[in-house]
Amino acid sequence: MAEQKNLIETYLDAYHLMHRYHMTWYGKNFGGLDPRQGQGRILSALRQIRCIKQKELGINLDIRPQSLGELLQKLEAHGYIKRYHSQTDKRALIVELTEKGETFHLQKPEYEELFVDLNAKERAELAKSLEKISKRLEEQIQRENTEEDFYV
Repeated sequence: MAEQKNLIETYLDAYHLMHRYHMTWYGKNFGGLDPRQGQGRILSALRQIRCIKQKELGINLDIRPQSLGELLQKLEAHGYIKRYHSQTDKRALIVELTEKGETFHLQKPEYEELFVDLNAKERAELAKSLEKISKRLEEQIQRENTEEDFYV
């Protein structure tokens, strides 16, 4: 008789599979650029800002200048961004999203496909359960941050 998985193991398995699906889709469609990290994170920020000084972008995203320069060089080589010197301050580099960079965010994985086997009641119950879990996680994170501040 196979042992039953406990709830956390089942949840973590689903989480890891969701992450694999996410990364596989972005890998297939955008060469692995994940909108939450690295080059994808820069594109996500630029989609909101459109145009910014390179130095300010690094400060906003908390990325070291050298690391940012390397990431931007790769994005520029693939045509996702363009960089040019500011008209008012020739020392400053301006980073701007290109049309190709904009398309990075227009397409998203079809996550809805993952829920086709659930009826409306099951979807509502899952959504409610996930909201409860998210709320509890936010509370725990807040408590951890508060305790951490206390000891510093």
